[in-house]
Amino acid sequence: MTQRLISLLIISCWFVVGLAIAAPANPGGQVKKTPETSFQQGLDCLKQTDVACAKLALNSIPSQSLYAKLLAGNIAVAEGDIDQAFRLLLPLQAAQNLTPRASASLHASLAQAYDKQADPLRALEQRILLDQNLMAPADDAAILANQQQILDLLAGLPQSQLVDMRGESVDTTMQGWIDLALALRSPSRKSALNSWRLAYPDLGVSQSLLQQLDQPQADNAGTVASVQPASELQGPIALILPFAVADFYPAADAIERGFVAAQTQAKGDDAIKMYATHGNAAEIAGIYQQAIAEGAKYVVGPLTRDEVSALTTLPIPVPTLALNEPESLAANPQLHALGLSVEAEAAQVADLARSYGMQTAIIVASDNPLGSHMANAFSEAWIKQGGQIKLQAVITRMSDLEDLKAQIADQPADMIFLAADAAEARAIRPHLDIATPTFALSHVYSGLPHDPLDKPLLAVRFVDMPWLLNPDDPAFAAYKAAASDLPPGKMQRWFALGVDAYQLLQELVRHPGQPFSINGLTGKINVSADGAVSRELATGSFGSNGIVLENTP
Repeated sequence: MTQRLISLLIISCWFVVGLAIAAPANPGGQVKKTPETSFQQGLDCLKQTDVACAKLALNSIPSQSLYAKLLAGNIAVAEGDIDQAFRLLLPLQAAQNLTPRASASLHASLAQAYDKQADPLRALEQRILLDQNLMAPADDAAILANQQQILDLLAGLPQSQLVDMRGESVDTTMQGWIDLALALRSPSRKSALNSWRLAYPDLGVSQSLLQQLDQPQADNAGTVASVQPASELQGPIALILPFAVADFYPAADAIERGFVAAQTQAKGDDAIKMYATHGNAAEIAGIYQQAIAEGAKYVVGPLTRDEVSALTTLPIPVPTLALNEPESLAANPQLHALGLSVEAEAAQVADLARSYGMQTAIIVASDNPLGSHMANAFSEAWIKQGGQIKLQAVITRMSDLEDLKAQIADQPADMIFLAADAAEARAIRPHLDIATPTFALSHVYSGLPHDPLDKPLLAVRFVDMPWLLNPDDPAFAAYKAAASDLPPGKMQRWFALGVDAYQLLQELVRHPGQPFSINGLTGKINVSADGAVSRELATGSFGSNGIVLENTP
């Protein structure tokens, strides 16, 4: 597992900047109140995570002042209201009369907001702007922390994407940082760093950071290695899975296989102890507490949503990674959730369709709980993004599919969302308008890349994990043998979840309280500074000669 740069940022990026740029004390008397000094007081409050105090400082600034809008945007980021933060902060980038230190706070807050949205490219742009507004030597600590974060963001991007960014960028500062990231990936790292120094003598990279980068680093996954020693898993791991239920046993077994395969690849030797559940929320408290009492230093599981929801009500004394997403997950530095969420897939499909300029949608769903779940998830994501739904149809055994085709013709839309599994989709698709772009979730794909039964699904676009859509990726070769006797489709997805669970647990221990990304089998996994886990999937479509990989995260 590649070590990544461990950021020195504390709770949020603007807190570090606030600490570095806090207003000096006035030993001769009170500081005269101006919008600037009230703004600095507000930053001091945020540094102490005291939002109420920051709001009091905000009240003393005239509402039309740029500093009022800037502090209000910082507060919005602190409260997790990212939409409000963007409304307030993005227009301020054009302001000409902010001081360099106020501009530094602006870019630090925007970087934090983009981190929370798992948008590393825009976060990178903001951190480079932040770097240009910090002033040595007063801000040395903040400069080092921010520059480490720049390299962390670049570390999370694929090599091909870095090369493309390098070719497209006309900004020499951006080029310099990308070239540094590429130098750190070079097999001839020392020589590459020396060449980089000659090419960019004026980039302003911290000498302390450069000295750390000169140290030999292990880098076995083609990404930037951490400049600090990484923590390793040390101690027994409890794996809580529903082995006691026949219907859940295959999934639990596949997850365990993936978890053990990842541990083997990482050369880990910590004991893994299994705890079987019945998928019953009422028993989770007892099983979890038993695992802790028996010495577990880390917990992975449980699997079902009801079990995970029950887990969120318990004290969590050790790093714990749940394998499903509860209805709500309060901030807890020890508890994280990684799951194969329908909601996450539906949101990504909505993002994709909106990026193509689509405004209206038709939803066609199979008449069962899964179809309803997918349809509701997409509908919520689509409407949230400003899209409109022209028609929503539920297909039962008694449905007249020719009548459905007529309804679609009467109410044309930019796209169709097909909420169905593979077998259902094959039956429904011939009765839809083939000319209307059609999207689906991973359930539409059986896992067989050249299945003749998929012929009716020609041109349907869907999201799925890279493990299934890009199986020949060299990064996955080490796991092929362990998964070779598992059936395609669902079981392969559970196996991939097990692999990523181990990798994510290891990185959570290495980067406590810090944002990072890993390129996993289930997708690109992003962890924000507050511990929230999100997952980006690959995009594929059904072609005339089998599955076509369109994009990887």
